[in-house]
Amino acid sequence: MSDILPELIEPPANDVPIEAIEDVLRDHYGLSGQIFPIEGRQNPYFLIDNGHMRYLLKVAPAEGPIEEIEAEHALMRHILRSPDGPRVPEPVVTRDGGDTLVLPLGGEDRRIRLLTFLDGTAPPSGEKLPDQAVAAFGAISAALAKSLLDFEHPVLQREPEGDLRKAGPQTVTLLSAVADQEIRGVIAKAMVTALRRIQPLGPSLRIAAAHQNINGETVVGEDTDGAWLPTGVTDFTGISNGWLVAGFANTCAYLLADRDGDPFALLPAIRAYHDIYPFTLNELEALWPLVVARTGILAAEAESRQTGLPDDPQTREDAEKRRAVLNAATTVAPAQVLAAILDATGMEKPLPEIGRLLPDIDPETFRLVDLSVTSPLLYGGNWTDADNDWKLLAHIARETGRASTRYGEYRLSKSSTDPQQEPESFALHIDACIPARMPAVAPFAGTLKTAGPRLVLVGRDLTLHVEGLECTLAEETELAAGDPLGVIAGTENSVGGLRLRFCLDPDLVPPLFCKPTEVGTWARLCPSPSALLGIDANAPAPKYPDQPARGWREYLFDATGRSALDLTGQAPLTGYGHPRLAAATYRQTILLNRAAGHPSESEEALRAQLTELAPEGLSHVFFVSGRAEALDLAFRLARSHTNKRGIIGLPGLRTDRRDPDFFAVPSVGTATDMIHDLDDVAAVLAQGYGEAANLDEPLTELRQKAGLLIVDETGTGYGRLGHHIWGFSHRGLAPDIVFVDGPDGGAPSFLMTRPEIAANLPSDLHPPAICPVRAASASAALDVIREEQMRENTREIGSHLKTRLESLVERFPAISTVSGSGLLLVIDLADEAADLGERLRPGIVADIGTPRRLVLRPPLCFSRQSADGLVDRIETLLSEI
Repeated sequence: MSDILPELIEPPANDVPIEAIEDVLRDHYGLSGQIFPIEGRQNPYFLIDNGHMRYLLKVAPAEGPIEEIEAEHALMRHILRSPDGPRVPEPVVTRDGGDTLVLPLGGEDRRIRLLTFLDGTAPPSGEKLPDQAVAAFGAISAALAKSLLDFEHPVLQREPEGDLRKAGPQTVTLLSAVADQEIRGVIAKAMVTALRRIQPLGPSLRIAAAHQNINGETVVGEDTDGAWLPTGVTDFTGISNGWLVAGFANTCAYLLADRDGDPFALLPAIRAYHDIYPFTLNELEALWPLVVARTGILAAEAESRQTGLPDDPQTREDAEKRRAVLNAATTVAPAQVLAAILDATGMEKPLPEIGRLLPDIDPETFRLVDLSVTSPLLYGGNWTDADNDWKLLAHIARETGRASTRYGEYRLSKSSTDPQQEPESFALHIDACIPARMPAVAPFAGTLKTAGPRLVLVGRDLTLHVEGLECTLAEETELAAGDPLGVIAGTENSVGGLRLRFCLDPDLVPPLFCKPTEVGTWARLCPSPSALLGIDANAPAPKYPDQPARGWREYLFDATGRSALDLTGQAPLTGYGHPRLAAATYRQTILLNRAAGHPSESEEALRAQLTELAPEGLSHVFFVSGRAEALDLAFRLARSHTNKRGIIGLPGLRTDRRDPDFFAVPSVGTATDMIHDLDDVAAVLAQGYGEAANLDEPLTELRQKAGLLIVDETGTGYGRLGHHIWGFSHRGLAPDIVFVDGPDGGAPSFLMTRPEIAANLPSDLHPPAICPVRAASASAALDVIREEQMRENTREIGSHLKTRLESLVERFPAISTVSGSGLLLVIDLADEAADLGERLRPGIVADIGTPRRLVLRPPLCFSRQSADGLVDRIETLLSEI
């Protein structure tokens, strides 16, 4: 039993007076200090605190077995000498060098010994252990076992109470007193299933000294970073020789009960143990069945106690809890748990030799089809067609009649547009197109368990699942490797479809796909069947799985197929991946992909479109390479025309105290950087540009002092604000110069001005022609915005989104205001919701560059479904504050 400090009491609850203990400490150990009796022990225990250290003094009958005490002291000292051993008490020798004393105390001879006291506490009652504590139990178990590697002592030959080598007989004995046949059957079935898996592994399991009962009662712990963690061992009665892995299995059974029977909750402990004291592959295979066996024993013990005390509510509750843990543990396939254990420890189970399923087909004639997130075969959303993968496979197969998908590929077709949903995108199978009537043979020896549409061949270590074969063999047919299995289904001279899967568990029908976070487990449980085709049909693992690899409409997809809403304004106005832009770019690329000395046809077409869209009178269009260059050109035009500083204006994102829809800005930056009060500009205009403008004057007077009105529509043009093509239009402003970014998200920016202003710019300062490919892309984007009525969509969805966000303002004080219009909205946040933007990630990405502000700038194709999903997610997060 652990020597954790229980309640201290006064006066002593034993028959040994404090004065006598003081005499023992002084005369035999040269110590003094405060002495506290410890309640709840069969024999008297005392805690001694001398101000520097604390000790535990144990008093026992003199005639007790000295061998147990000597063995315990030997174990402690050996563990203490080990550089990696856990914290344990240390025996304190007497002045005469002895380990124990026999003295008359309380009217009889008593054996006395003194140990250093391990400070710490028991696990918090009523609380589940966090993952850190689960891992720490694995680490302390491994450290203890490793420290005992070279320990030799007769005590190791004792038979521990929890020796799982005798799990079967123990369970039979315990169940003999249980009358409930249903409960007996459940426990017996679980035990038999576990023992069948353990028995063939038994001879290969290492025999070593280990603690058979590390749990919450045999350790002490401390709070570390808000979590209780075990830090020391205080009980050594469970140390003996046995299966090394069995000792840890007992600890895992304790942890399993704490986590309500969830086997995957044990993985931190298993990983931590294996990192310190590695298991063999056979030991890892035996671990989970041993845990189930120990859980079955504990359930049988609880049922046996309840049988003896049928009216005791505590025994009834204990029995129900143990039964629930066993039921939960046995609902998970053992092979699935083993796969998770192998993944956690980085171990691999070697596969048996696998022959080719189709020996008459030359593997070199197979062609692989790329269905990954980055596949060039996928465009324009064609992957949303449920049959698209098969269509592409069949198309590839037309040339040779033999094509295959890839195992381990994250399929874009399995992705989801719900950012909160993790897609089942990792392919655990291979689909192949094969000429019909082609013969197939058994790739390894096994038993034919199913001969219907899904043929199942069960081998000793591997099970094959095949769909698409015609098989005339009877079930339970025994096959040797190379025996005929069937033929590819279909009529002569046609192409048949074949689906291939492996599984290590003969009782499990493997899924076709799994989630990215489950790949480590399922890929081990369902290894690649590419050897059946004689080719490497395994997709390479993504180098950066969590980084955006593809965009489509308002979504970004990482390399595993998980989606995110992009609200940063960095997406093209038409959204990502529009096929019209791709086609226009491709066509122009194969014609001419560099700027010549004169404007290209695509540039002239783009200029005509922009002139048609330009504000009245601003018919001259300049093409520049970016926003900074547009700003520089605007100032050069203003000085050439008036020799005065221009006013840079931005149509409103939030209200100013005087003009709610016009903002002057002092510097180059993004649209959200330009939300400033007019007072901020006064100081800037005064720095090197003459007198500061009086910004309390009407705008017309300010314009007369400063010169031309230059409006920045970067991030606001083309109808993003909803009701007008240009954001300034709804205020009736008439700018002299407007510059705007490209509608396709490309590098070029455009500057529009009046011809008489452009005429003042020297010809040698005119920007050069732009790349015709960029011009073609921008021109196609403008066509898409018009033809797909994206401005109308912006107005409708923007209004809907703002209305829903404003409804949150009424319910959640964490939102201060919602401002803006169209698909450029700003949410101002209170301090308690300042991290809202971070909490939305990774599924929703917005501009969070300004503290306590969330800026939403999706592309103009933004859907109502995405808008509602965004608001629902914000509402959920606000509810958690």
